[in-house]
Amino acid sequence: MNNYFLKRGIFFLCLMLILPCFCQRANAHPEEEISLLRMYYSEEALVVTPSRNPKPISQIAENITVITLDEIEAMNAHTLNDVLKNIPGVQIKLRGGPGSTGDLHIQGSEFNHVLLMIDGIAINNLASGFADIGAFPVQNIGRIEIIKGPASSSWGSSLGGVINVIIKSAGIMEKPWGSIFQSGGEKKTLDSRVELSDKAGNLGYYLSAGNLFSDGLRPTNSFKGKNLYTKLRWDLADSTTLIFSLGYNEGAREEAQFRTILFPGAPEDYIVDSNDFEYLFSTLRLNYFLNSKFDLTLSFQTSKQEVIKFTHLLSTGLELGKDTYDVSIYGGTFLLKGKYRYHNIVLGADFEHGKLKSNAIVDKKQEREKKAIFVNDTIIINKVSFIPGIRYDHISIHDEFLSPSLGISYRAGEKTILRGYMAKGFSTIPLSKIYIDDPRFVVNNDLKVEKVFSIQAGIESTSLKYIWLKSSFFKHNISAAYANAPWPEDPSKITAVNQKKQRRQGFEIEIKTAPFFNTSLLTGYVLIDAKNMDTGERLADVPRYTYDIGLQHDNKKSFQASLKGHYLRYEDPAGIQKTNFVWDLYLTKKNHQSGNKALKLFLSGHNIFDGQQYLWEEYKNPGRWIEAGLRCNY
Repeated sequence: MNNYFLKRGIFFLCLMLILPCFCQRANAHPEEEISLLRMYYSEEALVVTPSRNPKPISQIAENITVITLDEIEAMNAHTLNDVLKNIPGVQIKLRGGPGSTGDLHIQGSEFNHVLLMIDGIAINNLASGFADIGAFPVQNIGRIEIIKGPASSSWGSSLGGVINVIIKSAGIMEKPWGSIFQSGGEKKTLDSRVELSDKAGNLGYYLSAGNLFSDGLRPTNSFKGKNLYTKLRWDLADSTTLIFSLGYNEGAREEAQFRTILFPGAPEDYIVDSNDFEYLFSTLRLNYFLNSKFDLTLSFQTSKQEVIKFTHLLSTGLELGKDTYDVSIYGGTFLLKGKYRYHNIVLGADFEHGKLKSNAIVDKKQEREKKAIFVNDTIIINKVSFIPGIRYDHISIHDEFLSPSLGISYRAGEKTILRGYMAKGFSTIPLSKIYIDDPRFVVNNDLKVEKVFSIQAGIESTSLKYIWLKSSFFKHNISAAYANAPWPEDPSKITAVNQKKQRRQGFEIEIKTAPFFNTSLLTGYVLIDAKNMDTGERLADVPRYTYDIGLQHDNKKSFQASLKGHYLRYEDPAGIQKTNFVWDLYLTKKNHQSGNKALKLFLSGHNIFDGQQYLWEEYKNPGRWIEAGLRCNY
C-alpha cells in the first residue's frame, strides 16, 4: 500500500481514537451533547439487514450505511444508480444516462459479489450474478441499508456486501396520502410517477407507478421503461399481520457502440449493444407475534426475469446476435426471533429453487437449488454487544459452505461507538461460468466457489463538537478468485479458472458537520489497495481511491440545495480512463407546505462542469445536462 495514504489513514484513525477521550467541552451542556449526537444517530433508529432482525445501530458490528427517504428525495434521483453512485465505499461503473446499467461494486469487489435485495427478494441474475440497478425506480423506496463487506453468516452468497432496498410501508397513516412527480430534461428525458396509500379498517395499501424515457444523453444510449408496484398489509389480529407485495418493471435500452470493420477494405462502421428486460417479483409474508419475547416470520418469494440482449449494425440495423435469458426463482424463508435476558437471537432457514433458460448455456436450461440454515445472536452486556453468527449453505451446483462471523460493538459514552468484525464468506458460482455454450470458451467442471476471510475495525463518533466522524478499516483476503485464462489444450480458447489469492484492503473516512446557518458539509475518502497475491500485481479494474464532497443547505421551510462532487481513480496501465471530478447540483423550492401536503419545484444540474469520468471509451459518462420538475405531496 502506498506509504503516503497508509500514514494518512493511520493518522486519522489515531486522531479519532484520541479525541473521544481528551476533547473538552467546557461550554457544552450534557443535554446539548446528547441532542447533537441525535442529529446523526438515534437510539430508536433500527436497522434490519445485519442480523435480519431490527436492532439499534449501536449494536451493529458491520460497516453499515443507511440512506433515508429524505436523502433520496433531495437528489431527485431516477433509479438506484443515481442514489448509490455517491456512497463512500460503493463504486458503480456507469454506462450512460438515466436508466443505463451499472456494475455495482463494494470496496473493490466484483459485481457478482454484491447481493441486491428488493423488499426481501434477491435480484441478482442466475446467469452472471449481475444486479440491474439501472432498471429499478426510487419512488417506492423507503430506505436503503448497505453492508460493506461479507454478510454470508446471515445472507449466504454475499462476499462483497449487501444492498437491501426496503420498500415503503402500506397504509401506515390513518389518512390517505399520495405523491405526483414529473420531471423533464435534455434529450427528451422524462420521468413521471404517481403514488397512493390509504388504510381502511385492518387493510392498508400502497401503490406506485412510473415511466422513465430518454433519447440518450450520449450516442446510442436511449432508455424507455415502465414500472408498477403494490403492497397490501392486512392486520388479521393484534398478533398477526399478512403482507403481500408485487413489483413489475419492463424496458428497453441501448448500451454502447463499438467501432468495427466487417471485412478488409470496408468502411468503418459501428456495432450497437442493446437489451430488453422484464422483471416480475412478489412476496407473501406472515408475521406472527408469539408473545412479548418471541415472534415468527414466514415468507414466500417468487421472481421472474426475462432479458434479451441484441447486437446490431448501426448503419443498416442488421441484427448480428441475440441472446435470451429467462430466469424463474421461487423460495421461502423461516425466521424465529426472540429476546431473552441478555440475548437477541435469530434462527432462520432459506430455501430457493432457480431455473435458467438461455440459448447461451449448455442444454439451453439449467437449474440451481439452495438450502440454508443460520443462527445469530446479539449478547448485550452493559455497553458491549457481542454478535456471533453462523450459516450453513447447501447449493446444488457446488460444495456446501459454512459461514461463521463474530462482531463486537462498544458504546464509549454517549458520543462514540467502536466496532470490530471478522467473518468468512463466499460467492456462489454464476451459472454462465460452468454452463456457457460458446465455441470460444471451454467449461471448467472443477471450478470452485470464491471465498473470503475478512477483518474490519471502525469508529463512529461525535466527540468533536458539531462534527460526526466515521472511519472503517478493512482487509478482505479472497481465495479461489475467478479469472479467464487460455485453455492448456488449445490456447486459442478461454476457460474460467480459480486464482489462488487476492487481497483487498484499505480504509474509509466520512465526516459530516452539524448545520451552520442551515448548511452542512459532507466529505468522504476511500482507499483500496487491491492485489493479485500470486503475481503481486495490482488489480486494474478496482478503483485506487475515491473522494466525495458535498454541501447541503435546508431551511426546512422553503428552500433546499445540495452540491455533490465525486471522484474515483483506477489503476489503469493503458491510460484510457478519465478521472475528473463530476459535480451535481440539486435545487428545491418548497411551496404551500401544510402538514404532509407540499408542492416542491426542483432544478437539477448534472455534471455541471462537464467532467469526464469513465474507465472504458465505449462507456463515456454523459456531459452536462439539466432537468427540472415538480413533486406534489398530498
